Amino acid sequence: MYDIMADWLMTYNETAGMYHAAIITSIAGAFFVAFTVIIAWPKMVEDFGPAGGMMCAAFIVGTFWIMNHKLPGFGINPELIKDGDDNAQQFGLIAQSFHGASPWIDMGWAIGIGMWVCCFCETPREKRLDAAAESFPRLAAVIIGGIIGGAIVGLTGYTNAVLFPS
Repeated sequence: MYDIMADWLMTYNETAGMYHAAIITSIAGAFFVAFTVIIAWPKMVEDFGPAGGMMCAAFIVGTFWIMNHKLPGFGINPELIKDGDDNAQQFGLIAQSFHGASPWIDMGWAIGIGMWVCCFCETPREKRLDAAAESFPRLAAVIIGGIIGGAIVGLTGYTNAVLFPS
């Protein structure tokens, strides 16, 4: 069993440059933010209206962004990413792009996929195929929008990402 899991994790190490701890913490961090949004956001909007949505945007997304990306010592420090002469340590739960290769909108993907799967699982079994077919145009629009947004952020140099390495 251990060999199967190690082989599966090694595929991510080879393709994405992620080590075992980074894979596990990235999955956990993505799950935590998606689960919390799915559970808490509708209740806050129900109780407080639009102000509840704004509070969730600030508290849930802000708190998990800090936990997943910037809080030193909270996440397992899975690896040391070296960029040029300076060393940048990975502190948060979600591993960032390999050697600053590209911008990555990880929490947006996690929340979007988590909500899509949650809605899919809540749909009665006999209506799932119709629900999935209905959601594909929206899903495609979200994916295209994410790619365009990531490209714009990367091309502006805001993230220090290297889209076109020399």
